[in-house]
Amino acid sequence: MMLPEITHEEQKSLDKALLDALDPLASAMRARVTGLPVERMWDADPVDVSLSVLTAWKVVDAEVKRLTAIAAGTAGSYGTSYGQLGAAWGITRQSAQEMA
Repeated sequence: MMLPEITHEEQKSLDKALLDALDPLASAMRARVTGLPVERMWDADPVDVSLSVLTAWKVVDAEVKRLTAIAAGTAGSYGTSYGQLGAAWGITRQSAQEMA
């Protein structure tokens, strides 16, 4: 299975969806750390705001990895081979086996 390329339009839609999902998460996380209301998140020092956004992306990255592992487990429960998992991920069979 070859990894499909996404189109430019799909990339734009994905970027928008991810940013739309990230904004409230970054705002809520920043509000908890600073004690400032969510509405004022973007009023802070740009370095602090950008680090808040980076921290939120790290949380999203961890969640994507968790959900990916669940999807791999589901595929495996239906009899998917490590070779097939590797092909879907764009990695070797051996790497897929190590990740499982």
